Amino acid sequence: MVRNMDRRLWAVVAATLVVTSACNDPQSPKRDAPSSLLTDGVLSTDATLTAATHTAGSLTDASSFGAIDPDGYTVWLDGTQSQAVATNGIITFSGLAAGNHEVALYGIAPNCIVNTMSNGSNNPRTVTVMAGALGGTDFDLGCGSWGGLFVTTNTTGVDLDGDGYTVTVDGGADQVIATNGSVTFTLLYASSHTIALSGLPGNCTLSGSNTRTVTIAAGKTVPLTFSASCTPTGQGSGTLTVLTNTTGSNPDADGYTVTADGTFSQAIATNGSATFSVPAGANPVALSGLASNCALNGANPGTVTVPAGGTATTTVAVTCFVPGTRISGTGQIGLGTPTPHNNVQTFDFDVQANLTGRFSITAYDDIHPDGTIATVFADPARDPATLIKAYRTSSAACTDPSRGVEFDGVGRDGPDLVNFTVIVCDDGAQGSGRDFLSFFIDKHADAGIGRSGMVTSGDIVKN
Repeated sequence: MVRNMDRRLWAVVAATLVVTSACNDPQSPKRDAPSSLLTDGVLSTDATLTAATHTAGSLTDASSFGAIDPDGYTVWLDGTQSQAVATNGIITFSGLAAGNHEVALYGIAPNCIVNTMSNGSNNPRTVTVMAGALGGTDFDLGCGSWGGLFVTTNTTGVDLDGDGYTVTVDGGADQVIATNGSVTFTLLYASSHTIALSGLPGNCTLSGSNTRTVTIAAGKTVPLTFSASCTPTGQGSGTLTVLTNTTGSNPDADGYTVTADGTFSQAIATNGSATFSVPAGANPVALSGLASNCALNGANPGTVTVPAGGTATTTVAVTCFVPGTRISGTGQIGLGTPTPHNNVQTFDFDVQANLTGRFSITAYDDIHPDGTIATVFADPARDPATLIKAYRTSSAACTDPSRGVEFDGVGRDGPDLVNFTVIVCDDGAQGSGRDFLSFFIDKHADAGIGRSGMVTSGDIVKN
């Protein structure tokens, strides 16, 4: 599967047909041959599928008409054959086996999106074509002078707010952000925007104004950082000892740096200790300087409560791997907040080449009849019947194949065990909008479900 993922928002094509809806749209390459229909015992290969694209600028932004993707797109069929298509055009695939086919649109410019009224981006999607019949589908794309905003918070001191803060754009859209965290806003028009940070407790002070103005350019993501410091809510001081425990292969030879309260730092060995005199209260502890093949087990920074006149000890665990043999990530694909019926999928995984690890995906646009949100997970610690069964150290779906990983597993979907395939790309730094995730869950008789897209919040890291 050779795919140009530089412009990767998956878009879609599908035939007439049976188009699966909600979470029934495979959005990850499915390597098995499409299910086929037999005519008098002979495999039928006379089905035809057409895909049409319709691209327009935003009705509320006249300038966006000049921003329509000039070089068109690429339609992929079953991850094995492709054709170029104009921004407003039509292509045909002939000689197809009757049955299910996966169709996807690639090469979409960053300021353009595919959308369907009832099913979000729906890209790729599964299409069923009949023997001797012509099936077809339309892709409606909208292009606008849009950009993004990547907001980070940097909070130092003691007794930080455990609930985090709230970031608001133009007095409307808002997201919760951790005291040391990040959020991404997408599809913001290229213009000036007012960004506000709220929810700071009384013991914390923001550096500068809590309201900032940023100018966003089309196709660009603008970074913005809010810095704050917090003072202890209690009195006195105490002693904090930090221990490091590093396991695995290829440990970091020069050790790390441990920082307390965002202000006091010491060098620390891979298996060593450092002691600080700190204010009493909840003290953040962060470890930095890890080699690219090493990762912290747990939150970073973590929080340690030190009693007045007393001592506290904490151990920071680090695991190192053979370079390139671990992929991890948390975040979401899709636009908007992860609430029921929104076309948003959240993920959390940590998978190693030795086939250990865990994976989970939650699709907020797939609501079960009992009102629960569809979730599939593989974690032997939670369910011994689930597992990671294959790990491939690169992926042609990524801009740089060496920054990608593909893995397969058996997961739990309610009462059922299902096979799944995941493709992930660590194509950029956190907040760059270049990381990519695609998953496909084999639902057997239901033909499978899937989603894929750029990581709109969070990060994917290949170690």
